[in-house]
Amino acid sequence: MIKKIDPQSFQSKRLGTYLIEAELITPEQLNTALKTQQLSGEQLGKILATHGFVKQQTIEYLMSNLVLPERNKILTNQSYSNNRKSDYLSVVESDNSIKPENVMVGWQSAHQLQVYLSANKTFKFLLVVVLLFAVVSLIANYNIYYLPDFLGRDLLRILFDLNSEDNIPTIYSGTALLFCSILTEIVFQAQKSAKNKDSWAWRGLSIVFAGLSLDELIGLHERLTKPLGEMFNTSGFLYYAWVIGGAIFVLVFLLVFGRFIIHLPRKTRHLFLIAGTVYVSGAIGTELIGGYYHYYYTSNSMLYSSITTVEEVLEMLGVIIFIYALLSYINSNMKGIDIGIHLNDGKKQNHRN
Repeated sequence: MIKKIDPQSFQSKRLGTYLIEAELITPEQLNTALKTQQLSGEQLGKILATHGFVKQQTIEYLMSNLVLPERNKILTNQSYSNNRKSDYLSVVESDNSIKPENVMVGWQSAHQLQVYLSANKTFKFLLVVVLLFAVVSLIANYNIYYLPDFLGRDLLRILFDLNSEDNIPTIYSGTALLFCSILTEIVFQAQKSAKNKDSWAWRGLSIVFAGLSLDELIGLHERLTKPLGEMFNTSGFLYYAWVIGGAIFVLVFLLVFGRFIIHLPRKTRHLFLIAGTVYVSGAIGTELIGGYYHYYYTSNSMLYSSITTVEEVLEMLGVIIFIYALLSYINSNMKGIDIGIHLNDGKKQNHRN
């Protein structure tokens, strides 16, 4: 609940004061933002939102529904007895004076393009996409094995077969993993600004998922099957020998990030573990079954295509759960992140500096 503010003392209050009185930020967070402002010269509200201390929407709502109305009211009341209107036009946490009506223009121009992501809506949307991929992939393979040739039959499989490379599902998987890398990098930047000692882990996760994205797009892990198979003379469940390297990677990952994951908030920790379990059960667990069937039977059958479809769907579902976990973490523990694209004239910017 925002406390009632005495209009007579309004001219001495600044944005940070309003936010503290409303218990939206702490004095420590305000001091951190003010120090950053001294170095960058950016608007205080933008800095607070970038650090994740308060949502950009909250600041804009406060400015338009409380700060500016109160300022305009005071200016109207004082204009009859005092012509020095400029005394009441000080900018919030800034050394330069601008008119109150221009403050919102500044906020709007600071973010020409904004993207707001809902964890629930993103999860549902991606889930529908994955299910569509699975259905189309199964239909495409069914056409190959059970229906006579017709125009576009082979093309449908080439474009949507989940077990194939360089097609639409592959691009989706690589993009989804890259999105995980971007989200973890955003969290890293915010945690670094807040001087969180565990910020290194978020940067590490960002690097890992960037690598997984690249691997998904170029199929690097599959290139390990032949040399590892020849080295260890694998067969049966280990016919796809790359799973040996994959299992080692999972163990190293748990050793490096295990303690960090354990100390995450409860909901985030559980979602991370669920996402990892689902992803590994598909990438390695189901791959073992597929390798066994391929070695003893064949890879040219509807049953094998069904096994690989389950494998890829589990991988995609694990990534979706991880994305949901990241978006939920940002929303619950960092008061939201505003993603904006800022277009500035480089010459004009340099001139101002």
